[in-house]
Amino acid sequence: MKDILIIGGTGTISLPITQALAQNKDNHVYVLNRGTKNDLLPAAVTTLTGDITDKEAMKTLLADRRYDCVINFIVWNAQDAETNIVLFRDKTKQFVFISTVATLNHEATCLIDEDSPVGNRFSPYGQNKAAAEARFLTAYQEENFPVTIIRPTQTYSKERIPLSIKGKNCWGVVQRMIDGKEVIIHGEGQSLWASTHAEDFASGFVPIIEQQALIGEICQIMNPASHTWDMLYQTLADLLGVAYRPVYIPTDLLRKADNYDFDQSIQGDKRWSNLFDIGRLKTVVPDFDCQISIKEGLQRYLDYMAEHPDLAQEDPQFDQWCDQVIAAYRTLQNDFFVQLAQIEEQ
Repeated sequence: MKDILIIGGTGTISLPITQALAQNKDNHVYVLNRGTKNDLLPAAVTTLTGDITDKEAMKTLLADRRYDCVINFIVWNAQDAETNIVLFRDKTKQFVFISTVATLNHEATCLIDEDSPVGNRFSPYGQNKAAAEARFLTAYQEENFPVTIIRPTQTYSKERIPLSIKGKNCWGVVQRMIDGKEVIIHGEGQSLWASTHAEDFASGFVPIIEQQALIGEICQIMNPASHTWDMLYQTLADLLGVAYRPVYIPTDLLRKADNYDFDQSIQGDKRWSNLFDIGRLKTVVPDFDCQISIKEGLQRYLDYMAEHPDLAQEDPQFDQWCDQVIAAYRTLQNDFFVQLAQIEEQ
């Protein structure tokens, strides 16, 4: 019997992993969190209630416990990493840290693997995760702390989908499309991106845990099948039965917005074309193959929203912002065209 502690366990990425690990009768799965969404967990899971950031309380809770694997989905920075090293030193055979490809310098290369240069100038989220990675790797090198670092790209589920420019939720964009309105796309809609359904992510993740593989290493898990933002939005429009009406606005303009942090989410992430190499993952999971296409994943989201209409919440503030930004950009374009014509007449 393998004892596995999952910290978090009910989020977009973590819930399918918790469910998959709990299905294996050779695993005894524990979930540690604040207990707000534990009704989603399988019956076989043992729940522990607590706040992982409360180090002293966690020392008491975990005092006599040992695990074959600890998986923490809520480590955000170097201080969190340090806390977890202290808490789980000599208490686990493998500690899995969920990082992100946002740690990387996407300006430096299009082909992304585990050795791509770290250093995202625009994303505090990525910078903090990079600092956590560095602290864990130092602990591995200096004291053999058994860390495995996993880097996902954008992972989605039936409750949320990958989008370019959005407000407080995904449905605000979908509602604009249903209403026949234009939607804002960063750049020209042609940068390459990879979107991974959470169930496919779990199929790559779980064998790493069950084999206790890649200790002291970084491994990225994602669907290697790339798509452009135009492709994604056109697919969504087709599923909705509406016209796709994009307005392409340069990222250099969008990132100046104060209401939304596009400097981090777009400039620091989605602006850049990325092709992801999953060769390292394949050494552990040679038959890894994502089963859920972007079309199927989007359809699952739409079906779930139809079944749960209370979740399909409109975003009037974002809707108004889009209308005003599109109008302002049209004016800017028209002024440019006039000046361009004047320049060329000289």
